[in-house]
Amino acid sequence: MWARDTANPCRTCGACCAYFRVSFYWGETDKAPGGYVPAELTVPEPPFYHLMRGTERIPPRCVALEGEVGHAVRCRIYERRPSPCREFGIQWKSGRVMVTLEALERCNRARVAWGLPPFKIEMFSTQLNRSLRSSRKSLQNRAGAVHSTRSKRSRRSAG
Repeated sequence: MWARDTANPCRTCGACCAYFRVSFYWGETDKAPGGYVPAELTVPEPPFYHLMRGTERIPPRCVALEGEVGHAVRCRIYERRPSPCREFGIQWKSGRVMVTLEALERCNRARVAWGLPPFKIEMFSTQLNRSLRSSRKSLQNRAGAVHSTRSKRSRRSAG
């Protein structure tokens, strides 16, 4: 099996991969120049799209999802996953989370459908607060730099 990343609840969930239909432009498949999604794991949806195999069924389950939903899962094509998966809205990188409320609602819809408890925004609050403080500080630094530059220009103009 694979090691669990306990900081990343997506590694013990997988509900989104077994709930949503994954449709994307055919040019993302590796049959197209510059494409990266393994075409053998997709089914065509004419005229311009492909679906991840398994998500065209009811109930859906992506063929690239390995493991048991709600316990331990992984995407076997994670680095080559299609744009809907890349842009789902919840991303974990180096123990930090990037999440939107809309994405959290989608995630929770899938979790509840699988009988899993919904995530609460408070779960992310420590990481979000750190991220917001960092963003605020960065904006303040930029604003200070802009103000400082304007002040210097004003002094030069006045003198």
